Order: sequence, then structure tokens, then C-alpha cells
Amino acid sequence: MIEKMKRKLKDMRRHLSDKLIKGLEARDNQYSVGDDEVVGLRVFVVPGGQKTFYFTYSDKETKKRHKEKLESCSTINCVQARNRAKVIAVKVMEGVSSSQIKREVMKEITVNELFAEYDKLRLKSPQYKPATITKMKTLCRVWINKDTKDPIIKGMFAKSKVDLGCLKLSQINMDNLKELHGLIGSKTTNNANSIIQMFSVAFGYAVEKKYIAKNPVKFKKADFYEQKENNEYLTRPQIEMVLNLALKYDERSESPKLNLDYYKTKRLKPVSCAIICNGLLGGHRYRDEGAKIRWKQVSFHQKTLSLVDSKVGQRNYKIGPRNLKLLKAIKSEYLRGDSPFYYPNDIRREYVFPSYNFGKINNIGKVNQKPYVHCIKGTWRSILKKLNIDYIPPYNMRHSFLTDALSKTK
Repeated sequence: MIEKMKRKLKDMRRHLSDKLIKGLEARDNQYSVGDDEVVGLRVFVVPGGQKTFYFTYSDKETKKRHKEKLESCSTINCVQARNRAKVIAVKVMEGVSSSQIKREVMKEITVNELFAEYDKLRLKSPQYKPATITKMKTLCRVWINKDTKDPIIKGMFAKSKVDLGCLKLSQINMDNLKELHGLIGSKTTNNANSIIQMFSVAFGYAVEKKYIAKNPVKFKKADFYEQKENNEYLTRPQIEMVLNLALKYDERSESPKLNLDYYKTKRLKPVSCAIICNGLLGGHRYRDEGAKIRWKQVSFHQKTLSLVDSKVGQRNYKIGPRNLKLLKAIKSEYLRGDSPFYYPNDIRREYVFPSYNFGKINNIGKVNQKPYVHCIKGTWRSILKKLNIDYIPPYNMRHSFLTDALSKTK
């Protein structure tokens, strides 16, 4: 008899789909249709025609029947409803009380709240490097919280109506993730891929915290935009042309000193030029392993540069003769009171490439808090233009150095 009743209940269930639900017609009395995939998930149809997802279950101890409202069928789809139902099912199996389940269903967090929580609890050093933390915070602010002054991005959001940040976790699925991915990709493919990777990590955390039953991010390699690397580089003659323009010593001095008058005549920024030359002569990443270095990392006696937080970990590198001469010339600038390299009264004195703009308000109304020169693109672009060399990004200085080294050493 019991087996017969179970078969009857099973026969009453159907594989719910958005198309099937759309075709359910209103009757004189309320009725429901159960799902054959997630037992307990049902669609209730009232005489007025409204259709709503509910999850029905029996309390593990009292065996009392309960019915938790999930959302209207016009608000969420079947996939999202199943995800919500699975979360509740897990809690029922764990013996969570019906009152607690009801409270948790009502207070399900949004995507914005999830990322805010992940930011507060997980987005920290040493798991993430400072540059990665900054990038993730910026991407979240712009593309999830929609907090941006960029008129192009604002127009994109207004036109598409994409807003995943305000959705509940169970409302996120591959359809709206792909829509967001495509929207961002129309402006920047790298950021589009990064956002999806961030969603995958954050929702993995949500599964761990049992906010949702499973991670909705199921992107395959083919779903991502192709990562295109710019492998252009300067040839050896071009490297020398750049060095000849960007690096000028004072020939009157016996010890290496920079010719600051030359830079004024050429309208070039000496500190930015020094960063460029340091990158071409040393082969390190021009910003994190160049512009940010402090004097305590440089050993003139051992002719080494200590990089504490490079991508390959802590390493000491030999400094070549030409690069060492440049660093000595910069160090000698401490003898000049009006030098753009010398700031004796603040933290900039610790940095090899100090920033004139440190502590000043920038063009967007914020105080510049970086004691070192952060951006050299203007000087880099100007130098290439003066030499009639096609523009390549500054980070390709490293490609240029390594390609030249490879051609020499095979």
C-alpha cells in the first residue's frame, strides 16, 4: 500500500521547466505541480493565474508539514528555484528548525552583499597580493556595484539593464552571467574574464558558507574571451635609441650624475625617464619591480637588487654595469637640493624613483598617496613618438630586454 502511494506521488511530479510552467492554466481552485528532480519543489497556481515556487517539506523531528515561499515564477526561473530548494533541503536534513529555515529564506543575501562579505573576510594578504586586491575591488565597484563615473560604462548599463549586484544568490545562473560577460566584453575582454573568475571564487565561498547549494558559475574554456598577449618588443637598435634619448649623464662629473639641464631642454621628466631606462637595462617589471623599489633593496657593494615580493617570490638579482651606473647617478642626486629625486623631509627619501605629486590632489579630487612614480605612459609615449617608433605598452620593455638577451645567449 505504501509503495503504491509513493508511486502515485511520483507520477504526480513532472520535470518543471519554464515552458511547462508558462503553459499551466488557472483553475477554479488552487493546485500545484511538483518537480521530479528536486523533491519538495512545487509550483502553486491560484485561480487568478499567479504562479509561485514553494518548497514543501516535513520537519525532521516533529514530522509536521511546512511550505516555504521561494519567489514568483515571473521573478525567478526553474534553475534558480531548484538552487534555492536544494539549500533548504540540506538544512532540513541537518535538522535545522522550520522557524530558522523561514528566517534564513527571508534574509537571503544579494550578490552585492556576498562580495562585500568576501572583501571583508577573505580578500586579504597574504592570500592576495596588494595589486590583485586593488584590481578586484575596482572591478567589483564598477561592474557589480555599478559605481562609476565613466559615461561609456554608465550608458552600457542603462541600455542593457544588466544588474546582477542587486539579485539574490539563488537568482544567479549561466544566462545572466553570460549576459554580464558579454556586456563587459564589448568594452574590455580581460575585465570580462576577470569578473567571471571573481564570481566563481565568491560563489565557491557562498557554497562553503552554505548560502547556496552549488556554484552556478560553470564557464568552460571556450566560454571565455581569448587572452591575447601583446608580445611586441623593441629591437636592439631601438633599445639603444630610447636609452640615448632618455638617459643623459653630466660629462663634466667624474662620478655618474644626471644632466638635469638636458631633460629641461628636451621637456622630459627625469624620474620617469630613469624608470624607463632602469626597465630596459635591468629587465624587471617596470612598476612593481622598478618604480616601487626602495634604496634599502639596492646593495652597491654586492651589486644586487633584492625583490621581496616578486612573482617568483623573494629573490636577489645581480645588477648589470650600465644599470648600476644609472642607480649611482640617481643616488648622487641627494647632493642637489633642487633635484626631482631628493625629498629629505618625507617618506619619498626611501624610494629610488620618488613622485613629485605625492600628497597632492589629482585631477579627480583625490590625494595621491603613492610616494613613487606610478605612471610613466606619457613620457614613454613621447619618447617613442620623438624616435618614430610605433607605440607598444610600457610593460613590453621587459619583452624587449628578454628577447634581446635570448638573441645574444641562444
